[in-house]
Amino acid sequence: MTKQGILNLQIKGALESHFAAIVEGSNDAIITKHLDGRIMSWNPSAERLLGYTAAEAIGQSITMIIPHDHMEEEADIIRRLTRGERIEHFETVRCRKNGQLVDLSLTISPVRDTAGNIVAASKIARDITLQKQLEEQQRILLAEMRHRVGNSFAIASGLISVFARGVDTAQELAAMMKNRLVALSSAQSLAVTDPLAPMRSGVPLSDLLRDILLPFRADLVVLEGDDIPLSDRALTPLAFVFYELCTNSVKYGALGQEDGTLQVMSKIDGPRFEITWRESGSFGATPSEGEAGFGSRMCERMLAALGGTFHREIAPGQMTVRVHVALSAATQED
Repeated sequence: MTKQGILNLQIKGALESHFAAIVEGSNDAIITKHLDGRIMSWNPSAERLLGYTAAEAIGQSITMIIPHDHMEEEADIIRRLTRGERIEHFETVRCRKNGQLVDLSLTISPVRDTAGNIVAASKIARDITLQKQLEEQQRILLAEMRHRVGNSFAIASGLISVFARGVDTAQELAAMMKNRLVALSSAQSLAVTDPLAPMRSGVPLSDLLRDILLPFRADLVVLEGDDIPLSDRALTPLAFVFYELCTNSVKYGALGQEDGTLQVMSKIDGPRFEITWRESGSFGATPSEGEAGFGSRMCERMLAALGGTFHREIAPGQMTVRVHVALSAATQED
């Protein structure tokens, strides 16, 4: 063999060793498979990401990590690879050894032999679970913002209608609305607190209810039953729920009517704490299914931190909401 040939072999060996080191040290899972689906290589990141060791994976079908409802993807991928396509940033779901699903972004490239024939496929898989979680949180946040902005305009309109019935001049209405809007801002700040601000530890449930109801109907501030000092972690979720109930009520229920009545009852029931919110009156329009459903889902989401539930019942002339939370989570006696 000539010196150049020897040098070429050395360079090739060095490049192969370098490539192998890159694959072994990559933070992404790198998998090579035959076109029939049999796994040829499986790097350490694939072991960490998917739970199978290389010894367990090599020689097995790639379908062992594909959920049943994603099986059709494999045939489509093979068809595209055999046409010489490179598939980039393909987002999908795969199954770990323990059965847990993981969100992945795949880049899949055809592997050719020395004659240029496509004989295998190389997959680079990146875990995008955190990215998906952040996208979902952003979606929920934007939906909540739209919900709140829409509520703010509807609440202002509802308050004007309510207070206009009890004043004689525009000046009186303006003064009353100014005071109510300031109180409304304070009530909303209770429902959406600054995570860096100190919490109002030990606030009685009756005080929280009074603060939230004040901008809407100060004459309806009543709590019947057990009053408890709220824990730090219970204050924001319950403020959010009360505020959501008030905003809906001023648009559709008792707080938007002169003759509307509201009862708020609470009781300790063993390890659970129950709050019942009951509105009565001659209700007109009711919230659409989409709007009511979103508000209920947000309440359920907030109460989940307290081991809580949220249930709404609507009947002619009456709307009842029942909230249950763990007593240990709701009180200061954690």
